[in-house]
Amino acid sequence: MKREPAAPLTYAVSAHGDFLATRGVARTALRDLEDRISFGAATHVVIDFTVVKAMTISFADEFLGRYYSALAANDRPPTTVLLTGLNEENQETVAVCLERRELFAAEVDHGHITLIAASEVLDQTFEVAAELHRFTATDLAEQLSISAPNANNRLKRLVAARALIRERGIAERGGKEFTYSLPLLPSTAGIL
Repeated sequence: MKREPAAPLTYAVSAHGDFLATRGVARTALRDLEDRISFGAATHVVIDFTVVKAMTISFADEFLGRYYSALAANDRPPTTVLLTGLNEENQETVAVCLERRELFAAEVDHGHITLIAASEVLDQTFEVAAELHRFTATDLAEQLSISAPNANNRLKRLVAARALIRERGIAERGGKEFTYSLPLLPSTAGIL
């Protein structure tokens, strides 16, 4: 029986101001975000920058850089993390921060999920994943004309960045098989 996806926890970064400038404020925001995730056991998180006019690279690094580094280092919730509401300047700031750490993030931009600071290879992989909607590593490998192990390596990075959902299932010939899908687009309800 297929379960309905849980509503995402939407975290409004603007609770910390519309100009975000210091590492101290970023540490407070990160603790607040992590507390809300663990308190509600959120599986899908949307980090909303809608009202934020500008942020410094030091804020972005302390908040998002540390957060995405922690996500990449472990396999605990949340399942997906999406950034939303980034203006062009803030999008560039986030990209610089993530590139320095060799990380990337998924962003909702004009109703589509795209990647920020990802390599061309991962961007291409994510675009094909979006076209497939729900797929296995074998499906992706066939679409990209690459080997299954190469597809698995790319998918592992996309899952670690919380840009794709991975669900365990049973393969036709027995054994485990994972299926992948994109996160659902967030609504504006439930902003914290």
